[in-house]
Amino acid sequence: MGNSHVAVLAAVTPDGVLLHTLIGLSFGLLLFLVASGFTLTFGLARFVNLSHGATFLIAAHVAAQVDRRIEVFALAVLAAAVTGVLVALAVFGLARLRWQAITADPTRQVLFTFGCLLVIADVVRNRWDGIPQSVLLPSGLDGSFTIGNATFPIYRVFAMGAAIAIAIGLWWLQERTRFGAMVRAGADDREQLEALGIRTDLLFLAVFALAGGLAGLAGGLGVPLLGASVGQEFDVLILALVAVVVGGLGSLKGAFIASILVGLVDAYGKAWLPTFASFTIMALVVLVLAVRPAGLVDRLSGAR
Repeated sequence: MGNSHVAVLAAVTPDGVLLHTLIGLSFGLLLFLVASGFTLTFGLARFVNLSHGATFLIAAHVAAQVDRRIEVFALAVLAAAVTGVLVALAVFGLARLRWQAITADPTRQVLFTFGCLLVIADVVRNRWDGIPQSVLLPSGLDGSFTIGNATFPIYRVFAMGAAIAIAIGLWWLQERTRFGAMVRAGADDREQLEALGIRTDLLFLAVFALAGGLAGLAGGLGVPLLGASVGQEFDVLILALVAVVVGGLGSLKGAFIASILVGLVDAYGKAWLPTFASFTIMALVVLVLAVRPAGLVDRLSGAR
């Protein structure tokens, strides 16, 4: 029996299922940070920002470089978040030059933001010579615990906790603050919000910055687990898009649920059906949209 068959058999034991469930949850929660920013931007501005994947990429590289130089992981994550904000603001600033033309046509949005993604990826490739970057697990979080015959890093538990805390903070921001009320109102009726004297351009700017910061945080928190390498921008973007579409366009709650589902399906697929791992993700999309074409949570029709 080949090693791959042995690995698959080990993965279907109770310990193996628990291990891959935890792996899927940790990855899904990190993915939520990217998907949440994507869905917030789309929900408010109806802006499809494909450069989000590249924001994750450059933030992860910055986090790796900062961590190597000053060896303070918290500052590396902070630097990644700031990088994400700056990249998002740069994309927003470029889009503002032709805002009406770009936002009026989804095709132009896709082409513009995909072009930004390619440019940012080239900048990363030239700056770091295309060499994959890695970060040692931070001190105090570099241990692991045993699950059957395998080990599970304590850092993954920390990353899960951090992502859950951020998710709770996002829920509070959206549902319990004036800023969140304006975002929800802008998503439902932008013209009415403008009639009340709210500067929607500044609101868009704040949401873009928040979305970029979330993607940057995901890159900073994820680099000890996923590393940082050119090509990662497409992997992250595709999975984030899947989470947003499956969850329901514009729905933060839907993005959270779908990100968990995507993380679990990705982990189970790689463990049980490694040859068809990519197929399992697309099968999830087909299955969910066949039953609920608007996604798990139809934000655009009023559900949240």
